[in-house]
Amino acid sequence: MKFIPYGRQEISREDIDAVVVVLKSDYLTQGPAIESFERAVCLEAGSGHAIAVCNGTAALHLACMAAGLQSGDLAVTSAITFVASANCARYVGADVWFADIDPETLTMSPLSCRRLLEKAQSEKRPVKVVVTVDFAGHPCDMQAFAQLKKEFGFVWIQDACHSIGATWEDSQGIRWKVGEWPAPDMTVLSFHPVKHITTGEGGMVMTHDDGLAHRLRQLRTHGITRDPAEFMNKAEAFAADGSANPWYYEMQQLGFNYRMTDIQAALGESQLHRLTAGIVRRREIVAAYEARLGGHPHIAFPKAAEGVWHAYHLAVALIDFDSAGKSRATVMNHLREAGIGTQVHYIPVPLMPYYKDPVCVAEFTQSQAYYRRALSLPCFPQLTDADIARVCSVLEVALA
Repeated sequence: MKFIPYGRQEISREDIDAVVVVLKSDYLTQGPAIESFERAVCLEAGSGHAIAVCNGTAALHLACMAAGLQSGDLAVTSAITFVASANCARYVGADVWFADIDPETLTMSPLSCRRLLEKAQSEKRPVKVVVTVDFAGHPCDMQAFAQLKKEFGFVWIQDACHSIGATWEDSQGIRWKVGEWPAPDMTVLSFHPVKHITTGEGGMVMTHDDGLAHRLRQLRTHGITRDPAEFMNKAEAFAADGSANPWYYEMQQLGFNYRMTDIQAALGESQLHRLTAGIVRRREIVAAYEARLGGHPHIAFPKAAEGVWHAYHLAVALIDFDSAGKSRATVMNHLREAGIGTQVHYIPVPLMPYYKDPVCVAEFTQSQAYYRRALSLPCFPQLTDADIARVCSVLEVALA
């Protein structure tokens, strides 16, 4: 029996050929494939700069560092996300507060975020960074958070690890790609195997800010520069005739080895050519689930906001397990025994033992209500119509 996972990568002949070209080249890392992939993502997303790194978590970490977030500062993110959206702030010593979600789109609620911003302001401890989360492929309420940024002056990091290729429409009817609108200071992508495109492991930070881009590039490579124009120790850096010493480099800040390899970049750029087609198929899959299961008494689906072209990294079903008289574990085990993998995205981060501290948590009733019902169904471009029908049939039996 064929096993259907909830998500998986697709590797084509073209992907393999692109990687082989790099393997036969002079560069396996820090070579031309990195810049080529970065340029391709900039072109696809409409961003000014793209800085490739080794994974999405590293991208979030560097974004927090580039934002100047540090020990004693305060960051806000969504209660429903992968832990990396919060951990990136803890890596630099900042404290994290969690906002609730919008019950329809499942993205971070601007109203809940506003309450936290006002609370922090009243305590004379303004929020320095807000990490919004584009959940399951749905962009956050971009205009609402842009307004909050204008009012409260935080640095906006858009965690778009689920939403590359998604678009949204502003109040003027202008359609924007994720990464194109300059209001977020930085937009973060992930290229994990279950995402829209993969580099094995990999991530990227996009920004329209030249200064942030420069800092991000330096931070991903140990804080080192080899640009003579930036050298501080002039006597050591330059020969008597004024030319730069050929061996010389400077570490100017504490950075990390967060570089992507050329092998990964070649795979990513090849995959990028199939991004739109992959999203179209994901949208067809979710539409098929909704057509088949939307009338089920115990199953509902999140809604996309008007003007949003949802990228559907995940196909989340909202199942009332209580009214069905079945536990989620029972249903998931039934599906797995029938060769179907499912997952829960996510356990609310404030419930994690590390974060379970009342001072960190606002009311997050919508997040808790969502968590009780969430189940991610299989969703990846290679899923066939027959696979979808099988998933639906087994789920209906599991809930019967």
